[in-house]
Amino acid sequence: MSRGIPGNSTQKEMEEAANTFRLLIGDDSTEAGVIINRFSQNSHRYEEVLGRMNFTGHTQCAQSAADWFPRNRQDVYILDVAAGTGLCGDELRSHGFRRIDALEPSEQMLAEAKKKGIYGQHFNVVLGENNVDIESGTYDAVTISGLSIVVMKKLPRKAFEELIRIVKPGGYIINASYHNIFPEDGDPEAAIFRSNIKALGSQGKWTLVELRRFKDYVCGDDGAVSVHKVL
Repeated sequence: MSRGIPGNSTQKEMEEAANTFRLLIGDDSTEAGVIINRFSQNSHRYEEVLGRMNFTGHTQCAQSAADWFPRNRQDVYILDVAAGTGLCGDELRSHGFRRIDALEPSEQMLAEAKKKGIYGQHFNVVLGENNVDIESGTYDAVTISGLSIVVMKKLPRKAFEELIRIVKPGGYIINASYHNIFPEDGDPEAAIFRSNIKALGSQGKWTLVELRRFKDYVCGDDGAVSVHKVL
């Protein structure tokens, strides 16, 4: 459960959280801009909703980062993508990481994250076909936790190429999401996502070094953390 969220929820609170969660995630026909607006409108209660839905993506993502950087974590430079209100940033700090920046498309979500004082820089950026105004090879790792699954499945290859560009060779891109977007026989709506991931590997831009499945990503569904090493 997310930090600071009460463990005892009434039926009404659970129903309200479930309704908000369904609104936030949308469906495969929901445009990315609509999703971002929904997150913005619910930024003040985002952590409460995810806590009641037993979201664990941020803890699993941060744990994988800790596994791949077992030493000198205070010197590891991380960009937390889809940083939201800073849930993953909080977890990264609990593992000893101190140099963390945030990239988040929703200005309101980013405003909530700023209140925590856990990030050095805050980038209000929408990933897509655009260039990201960050120098190449800046970061040791990128973490992605809780990026809207609807948005994830529609991300163009350019978005992943930009993340690869800003990570140092030998660094990692760590992504926690629903497990069913990763297998070839998984969610058919995630075919573009899988194609992009595979193509970037074939082009020698990164290589998959870990795909770890885990229970209870959110609402009882299995999740997975993929770790790609930048080449």
